[in-house]
Amino acid sequence: MDSVVVTGASKGIGYAIARRLLEDGWAVVGVARHRNADLEGLETAYPAAFRAVLGDVRHRETHERAADVASGLGRLSGWVNNAGIEIQTRAHDLNDNDMHEVLQVNLVGYLLGCSVACAVFVRERTPGAIVNISSIRAIVSFPSGFVYEAANGGRDALTRSVAVQYGHLGIRCNAVRPGNILTPLSQLDLDRAPDPAALRAEWDREQPLGRVG
Repeated sequence: MDSVVVTGASKGIGYAIARRLLEDGWAVVGVARHRNADLEGLETAYPAAFRAVLGDVRHRETHERAADVASGLGRLSGWVNNAGIEIQTRAHDLNDNDMHEVLQVNLVGYLLGCSVACAVFVRERTPGAIVNISSIRAIVSFPSGFVYEAANGGRDALTRSVAVQYGHLGIRCNAVRPGNILTPLSQLDLDRAPDPAALRAEWDREQPLGRVG
């Protein structure tokens, strides 16, 4: 059985990725800051194939621990960098703490994930695959996305770098750019809006299919 690490696996897109991989026969290590009911549900449903690793993606140790656990389940041959946060930022009134928080999670966390995954793939001579969950906001902009969008642009750049550096070894690195997905974070934005129905209608109009994912 091959194994894969998925960061940000406790909710939203990361949880959906982890669940689908398990359904498809992979062994999965889900990285999250905190344990929740969704992680516990995966542990119950897939006791031999799923492990949760609690930690912060800003720290190399978290990624290394996840790689070790995954290797114990099977050959580590996949890695999904997904963990991310969003804090609204603008250039003229930038809060330095917010800037560092977003860059550390949304960019440094991806760099470290790629670093650890590539180290294992090279050492074990595994033609592994890395998938970086980026965003359409790597190439388009919305108000108050100053740092978030810079980090997403960096995700696309590091994806190209890994693909070029390691492609000859059979190691693939790709980025996926979702549009608006109705994750718990998006739902929180809706709940906080002065007019949730109007905001949801605006989101739906922005999507080619006429609805959020």
